Amino acid sequence: MKKFIIGSILSVLLLTVAISIQQDLLFAKPLPYDDEQKGLDTQITIHLSHVVAENTPKGLAASKFAELVEEKTNGEVKVHVYPNASLYNDENEFKALQDGDVDMIIPTFSKMTTYLPKWQVLDLPYLFDTDEDVHNVLTGAIGEQLLEELEPYQVKGLGFWHNGFKHLTSTDLPIHTYENLQGLRVRTMPSKTLEKQFEAVGATPIPISFSEVFSDLETHAIEAQENTASNIYSKGFYKVQQHMTLTKHGILGYSVLMNEKFWQSLPTKIQKQITEAMKETTDWQFEQAILMNEKDLRKLQQMDDFEIYDMSAEERIRFKEKLAPLYDYYFANVDDDKVLEQIQKIVSQ
Repeated sequence: MKKFIIGSILSVLLLTVAISIQQDLLFAKPLPYDDEQKGLDTQITIHLSHVVAENTPKGLAASKFAELVEEKTNGEVKVHVYPNASLYNDENEFKALQDGDVDMIIPTFSKMTTYLPKWQVLDLPYLFDTDEDVHNVLTGAIGEQLLEELEPYQVKGLGFWHNGFKHLTSTDLPIHTYENLQGLRVRTMPSKTLEKQFEAVGATPIPISFSEVFSDLETHAIEAQENTASNIYSKGFYKVQQHMTLTKHGILGYSVLMNEKFWQSLPTKIQKQITEAMKETTDWQFEQAILMNEKDLRKLQQMDDFEIYDMSAEERIRFKEKLAPLYDYYFANVDDDKVLEQIQKIVSQ
């Protein structure tokens, strides 16, 4: 009887050990996964921050770029886009990029003139006549030359994008001549050239963040501003202003920037694919910017309480002549590489 009891106990112990081993082997097998889980351990994520609405030339291009990067890398790289200054505004995004707190930003090139004085050339009034001229300059050798200026800041310049030509909007009185700007508080980006532009016509330039423009117009902290039709419409500036003047006096464009350390960490193959996606996005973006500005201008023209005035050719000539000293300032103080002369040769062809 004693032997029987001992044998039974041993049998139970052996069975328990066998079951335990079988369970260990079962759970040691890799868990099944679906296609969405595939490659997550090697996927590269790019965090891209910008300050405008998604339905603008910049916003749409950012989404297009994200789509193309994922497509060209077969899902190895995922670009997360954060629009409307949801991460950083245009006053702190460049430092965030340098510090590696964000991987990519798309600031206006006017904003970058604080760090890169030569970029002021792109802020000169009446430098370009057509979108084609802008495309030829920004995507050609001049664009590459300007992007190289970023190297001391540990930032990689991937390219330039275009939003279109700027116009003026005002709150109380229409701007039919440059004299109408005298005494007005005009919002501008932090660019010496843009500040001098409005000082030349007797206005007071007020540098403020793009995200604050609507509220400052609403409270009359500023009385006028310059922007493209797409930004004026998408940001609803027409809701707090009554007048728009089609001046086409300058361009609004963006530089697409990436943290240099992050760029260098990417495999060569991925760098090439991102470069290809950027070129394709840039060509697409230039076309979309033209179409979107035309479409949004038509929408603005349909607003009952929003007057749009097309500045006459004669007045444009007067405006251009009044602002001519800005070219002398750039030639004398900034343009040691003759960038302006090179651009003028391209646009005169």
